[in-house]
Amino acid sequence: MINCPHCNTPNDPGSRFCISCGQAMGGGGGTTNISSPTFTPSSSFHRRQLGVATGRLFIALILVWLFRSILVNLSFVEGLILPDVPFTAPEIITFLAYLIAFVLLLGYTQTLRSHWAAAYPQLASLTPALVVIIYVILLSFAYRALLPIILTLADDPRDFVLALRVVLAVLALILLFWAGKVIYDALPAWLSGIRFDTPTVQEAQVTCLNCGQINPASMSYCGRCGQPLSQQLAGPNS
Repeated sequence: MINCPHCNTPNDPGSRFCISCGQAMGGGGGTTNISSPTFTPSSSFHRRQLGVATGRLFIALILVWLFRSILVNLSFVEGLILPDVPFTAPEIITFLAYLIAFVLLLGYTQTLRSHWAAAYPQLASLTPALVVIIYVILLSFAYRALLPIILTLADDPRDFVLALRVVLAVLALILLFWAGKVIYDALPAWLSGIRFDTPTVQEAQVTCLNCGQINPASMSYCGRCGQPLSQQLAGPNS
């Protein structure tokens, strides 16, 4: 903790403004323009965005598979063969379901790249490993979706399918081995952030609407940007 040079109130070491009087912690006095610095969003914002995207992905995948199961088991769809189409209706529906799941997961990798490092700074190095794991799942989805097409269109699909499965299996092993090494290397940073002591009960806290910094609700000014907190509502953060 460091004491404010103006009012002697203890502040966190990273505070640039006093949480009690709002003066700059540099000790130089004077008025500081709080709108000039550019502040990055807090990690809680990125965690919330990532959580919403993850929940939406799981719900969407469940709905896709639910609708696929309902459609292929309808009495008037099961075994339906369309004229001049070498695939049955259930095969087409299954292909579309895998295609939608593939697109959803591919889009989720962009969200993961955008928010993971900012949401979990200590585990930022895990971003490529998590993306690679999703890519391995995408390989499985692509194989499942294309297998009926290969079996139908290929003259001798057995040797081709065997070779394709071997290539995909080797590729998946290489990617997963690399992802496992990245995760293993990141374990020390993750373990060092775990608290093994009994957490103490903290007072209510309030998030600054200007920069996202979480401050004690009893304080008058944000410790990061100096914004007055008197008009902000305290949240359940602790």
